[in-house]
Amino acid sequence: MRKTGRLVLISGASRSGKSTYAEKLAAKKGTKIAYLATAQALDEEMKVRIEQHKQIRPKNWQTFEEPLNIFEVIEKNQRIYDTWLFECITLYISNLMFSQAHTADVGDNFISAELQNYVLHKIDTLIQTVKTSPITMIAVTNEVGWGIVPADALSRAYSDIVGKANQKLASAAEEVYLVALGIPVRLKPQNIAVEQQKELD
Repeated sequence: MRKTGRLVLISGASRSGKSTYAEKLAAKKGTKIAYLATAQALDEEMKVRIEQHKQIRPKNWQTFEEPLNIFEVIEKNQRIYDTWLFECITLYISNLMFSQAHTADVGDNFISAELQNYVLHKIDTLIQTVKTSPITMIAVTNEVGWGIVPADALSRAYSDIVGKANQKLASAAEEVYLVALGIPVRLKPQNIAVEQQKELD
């Protein structure tokens, strides 16, 4: 019988420690680990960040740098690597949005529904790809909606789309963690202590 894929979602704010926790979790869960990187070295700062991540990453992990065509990479290599670390969902969504920017109807308060549907369809495809593969996918994402509401339409659309994508991923995931101040809190499945407390309330 073919093994069913598992999705693990790790979220948190910028510099919350979510990436560090995701790497520790991947090392614990996997034997052959692939790192799926969506960042693009478009400026000097990002080049430095990417290089820093490479230096601290275990040398025996296989890195795939792919901003858009992630499904092809997963499907081609899913039987070679049992655990995948996807870093990160929010950069992937940004890549998708800008790849379709020419189709976006940008107004003062509106971004075309087609752009949102396009991105969310890609998220649905990601979930389906993982579920029908023999891998564990640890996906890192960001909480981008806890600050002030952005002033421009494109940034507001980005925040909305990331929020909806995160909800889809969390719903499909077997495990969900929120990392704050470097401390991971498991949201799904709920901790036994939380369940016991509910019974006492």
